Amino acid sequence: MTTSELLSELIDQATETMWGPELSAVLEKALGLAQEQGNESGEYRVRLLLGNNAQMTGDTDALLTNFAWCLAKHDDDPARFPNEPDAGSDLMWQFKWMVGILGGDPQFSTEQIQAVLADMEEHYKRANLGLSGVAMARFESAFHNGHQKEAARAFAVLAATERDEYSHCDACVRSVAMDYHFRTGAVEEGLKEFAELMDGGFSCGEEPEHAISHAIVQLLRAEDHQNLRSLHMRSYRDARDNADNIAIIANHLVFCAITGNEARGLAMAERHLAWLAHDPLAHRSHLNFLTALGLLLQKVMAAGHGEVPVRGSDTALLNAFFGQRESVLSAEELAPLCWAAADALAAEFDVRNGNDWHARFVANRRAMIAEAHDFPISAEQFNTTAPPQPEEPQNSEEWRGRALDLGSVGQFDAALAAYAQGVASTDDPRELAVLHNAAITIHAHVPGEEHVAAMRNAVALRAAALRKAGDEVLAGLTERASELLAAPDGEDTNPAKLALIHSELDTASPHPEAQYILSSALGGILLAAGELEAARATLDGMENAIAGWEAGPWHSSEQALRRARTRHAGLMLQLCTQEQDADGASEWLEKNLELDTSVVGRAALLAMRSRVHFQTREPAKALVDADAATDLLLSLGARSAALQTIQLSAAILMEMGRTGELRALLRFGIQQAQMAEAPVLVSLSYALAQDLVEHGDTEEAIELIDETLRSTVVEIGDHDRGELYDLLGSALRNSGELGGAVSAWTMGLQHFSASDEQSRIAELHVAIGSTYQEAGHFEAAMEEAQAGLDVLLSADEAQEIDPRSVVAARMQLAGAMSLAGDDGAPDAIEAAGALAEQIASEHQSAEIYMIRATHLFRSGDVDGAVAQALQGSSAFEKLDGAQQQTAWALLQAAHMLDNATRYDDAVALYRQVIDSLAQDLQGQEVIRHQLADCLESAGRTAEAATVRAEAQAEAEAGRHQQ
Repeated sequence: MTTSELLSELIDQATETMWGPELSAVLEKALGLAQEQGNESGEYRVRLLLGNNAQMTGDTDALLTNFAWCLAKHDDDPARFPNEPDAGSDLMWQFKWMVGILGGDPQFSTEQIQAVLADMEEHYKRANLGLSGVAMARFESAFHNGHQKEAARAFAVLAATERDEYSHCDACVRSVAMDYHFRTGAVEEGLKEFAELMDGGFSCGEEPEHAISHAIVQLLRAEDHQNLRSLHMRSYRDARDNADNIAIIANHLVFCAITGNEARGLAMAERHLAWLAHDPLAHRSHLNFLTALGLLLQKVMAAGHGEVPVRGSDTALLNAFFGQRESVLSAEELAPLCWAAADALAAEFDVRNGNDWHARFVANRRAMIAEAHDFPISAEQFNTTAPPQPEEPQNSEEWRGRALDLGSVGQFDAALAAYAQGVASTDDPRELAVLHNAAITIHAHVPGEEHVAAMRNAVALRAAALRKAGDEVLAGLTERASELLAAPDGEDTNPAKLALIHSELDTASPHPEAQYILSSALGGILLAAGELEAARATLDGMENAIAGWEAGPWHSSEQALRRARTRHAGLMLQLCTQEQDADGASEWLEKNLELDTSVVGRAALLAMRSRVHFQTREPAKALVDADAATDLLLSLGARSAALQTIQLSAAILMEMGRTGELRALLRFGIQQAQMAEAPVLVSLSYALAQDLVEHGDTEEAIELIDETLRSTVVEIGDHDRGELYDLLGSALRNSGELGGAVSAWTMGLQHFSASDEQSRIAELHVAIGSTYQEAGHFEAAMEEAQAGLDVLLSADEAQEIDPRSVVAARMQLAGAMSLAGDDGAPDAIEAAGALAEQIASEHQSAEIYMIRATHLFRSGDVDGAVAQALQGSSAFEKLDGAQQQTAWALLQAAHMLDNATRYDDAVALYRQVIDSLAQDLQGQEVIRHQLADCLESAGRTAEAATVRAEAQAEAEAGRHQQ
């Protein structure tokens, strides 16, 4: 391939690549190749594409550079460097962007802006182009720079100018006019233009998300709350990927600030704060964001959270706005910096423009601090980076406990620091021996040669302390056994441990603490090995040793004896659990809770008791214990461990149906998982999103799943990504975004393919097929259903395919074939029915009756269709929990008869449906109106009036019940 051919290929590739970093890479390669060849015509084509990409990604400097180069070449030789060398690359269209770019940065003077406008008009006239684009540029320049009389004249000229190929698109024209009317007080007119934009389905690269972001505050003030939450979420979701949309994000921060959604707004602000530094020339957008952030932070302060940290506020990228900062700023620290930066920018704009337009904009934003509307969007909570701190230990025993607690949750550096604090707090040799024993345990669980050496040093220190206390027996045992006994139990260490323990027990003096230490270690090993009888005998000996220890002259503290009793109670609990002795386990669980003073130990016991309560149908008690365990762990800073008890509480709340509390807890868990960078972030986010989807809060679910999929906090594997995309597809479909649903499921297919999950691949093909069917694309629906079926039928035995999945795929295929008028539909229906019968899938068999009924009705066989629908209703009636489907099948039969003008037969079935909905007044009301319509069609108008009156009475009764 020649270099010219390669350049052409790269340009072709660029025209098919979505704007962004990938396109930039292709174009930079093409630019280098063109320059290397000295091919200025090729370079011209590439630079126009670079300008398009720069405009879409907010790289104003690159846009100006490439536009200036191209315009100079075009002016020198228009034939060689034409206005539009490739489809979508138009130099005169790029001219439309220049005026806005210069106007958005106060370093460009008014004279420069006017010169560009004049140059633009001259070029358009020279090229014999329409002047609609020029009229729009003049209007937008006057409007955005505060020259309002000039803007009014320009708006009139624009309205009178005939549209041409350089006019703004239908979406942008309405968006610009809407914004103009909002800013000049003609709010009603602006709302009409917004309605036109939305009702007409107009869209382009930044619409309708840009228009929505401007309109939502005005809709809020007009108390037009219908779809307002959905509009906010949709616009934010569409804008959040592109830093050039910083002004759109700013408008959403304002909306959150004045609707009481400060925590949500702050989370959004933190996500996009670095965008301030993205385009150094986009100062008008910066001004919008700074004032929006200032307003939001003032609202955060008013809500009593001024101390909350604003993550990302410490980056040096923002020095141009906030000056030098050494650490993350709180809301109350950052707010005045935002207003100061905004005031400075507004002053620069107003000096250039000779008015106070931008200063008034800032003042209007400040005035919104007093504006408040009660409009909950979601239940985000403020992030807290520091967990509640436990009380400072007051003696060596408390320092020992703190060290072991921290070590048990993996905070080894903090554990060793606590150990050192304990050593510094006492000179008592017995207390020092106990502390050194804690250090032996901690070092034994940390890999690395340095910790082996440190553990051996702790062994020596413990032995020396014991000798100083006059306890030669324990000192000797420490030197002989501590290093090995401290190592984790396992196949590699247990044989040596058992040999040592038995040797020591055979030769040990009657020192009860030594006997306790050895019995404790032996009991743990035996329980792990499942040798329960031997374990019980050992634990009896352990109990005797503790009793002797307590009775004899061994100079042990009450704390030491309590630790021993706690260890014995813990092993007894384990023994009873393994013996499936529920009563014994319950007794020892309570005994443990009486004795154990460690944070981690008590948290584990509370979690255990919570699970017991949950299993015995005592969810309220279970929740109290689970929440208490979480509080204990968080007091230690053990976020990863606390996430397990948070999940336990979530399961309990889900079982109790306490949706609001469940969502709040899951959001809190997600925050903790993000700070701990814990993989459980994915499952917590999935659980919350699933709950949102199930309860119809699809927009919030979409936003949450999208945020999770973008997360860089944890690595998300293919299986989990597949599950998230599957749920995203369901949420998008439920919200009416069928194209988005198909795209999400297509991504899910890629990830399930990577993890070789054939059944999940098939399920997503079926879901995509169902969506195509809903959209009326029956051929595509058939292809997807067949693809899913083929995957299932070709799967190897190791996949363990559920035969019900095969039935589901056959059902979907049959339904699509019927709708497509495919001659094979009857055979496909029968194949699905035969398999459902073969595997005794009664629910699917009932559904297949309905597929067959629909097909027969579509084919003109009304009697056959009704008979199948009635059989389907009977089949559903035999199933548990299928009352609604029973009524639905009857209703389908009624509709078929009604549509076939067999009104009298239909009336009888409508009445059966009403009788079957005795507990559903709303459903009865709907069916009564359908019955009334049928009676009127049959000429039975008096009966129809009576039925409508009954429906009205039921509606009134329903309202009174509410």
